[in-house]
Amino acid sequence: MRGVIVIESSGGNKKISSGFSLLELLVVVVIIGLGMAVVGIAVGNNKPQELRNNARDFANNTALVEEEAVLSREPWGVQIYRDGNAAEGSEHIAYRFLRLTDNGWLPDRPRDIPAGGGFADSVVAVLLVEGTEQAIEPLPKEKMMVDKTETKPSSVNVPTIWLASGGDVTPFELRLHFNGDDNGPIVRSDALGRIQLEIKDDEDK
Repeated sequence: MRGVIVIESSGGNKKISSGFSLLELLVVVVIIGLGMAVVGIAVGNNKPQELRNNARDFANNTALVEEEAVLSREPWGVQIYRDGNAAEGSEHIAYRFLRLTDNGWLPDRPRDIPAGGGFADSVVAVLLVEGTEQAIEPLPKEKMMVDKTETKPSSVNVPTIWLASGGDVTPFELRLHFNGDDNGPIVRSDALGRIQLEIKDDEDK
């Protein structure tokens, strides 16, 4: 309802000025608040789907790099690590691909495959390698090490998972979920070295 204010001028003529009443303004504020709440809920509900998509990308890309290792007869690897700043709340689980060269393990990627990726923020990751839980650490800084002949930097490129040229894969299981939700995706390798993705409570399963 639009309020109408009648103002009488000194000459006796009436002027009509319209404006919003307090009730109308309150209704608008409530509508805006409800809209923002709906958007917030929608964004929050997208987090599990984002994590599932991240897990699919990790599984698919790792499987493609495994195929490259067999075709090229070169060992490849996956390095899983923490990236970002934990103190600022921007830390997340990330990964990148490595290839074994004459100069050791180096970050690399086959053609048309991303060099790496990451998972949704605030995700909890449990990594099992050969049946033993392994802590996921930030990438180490290069340190100088001394051998018998020279001083050289130690490599920070250490694969978490080996993708051997013969088709063998380090037995691993990566469980991903948010706090309070144990139905997150799981990526693992089976006895034949195949990369498998398990998604619980997913309509696309």
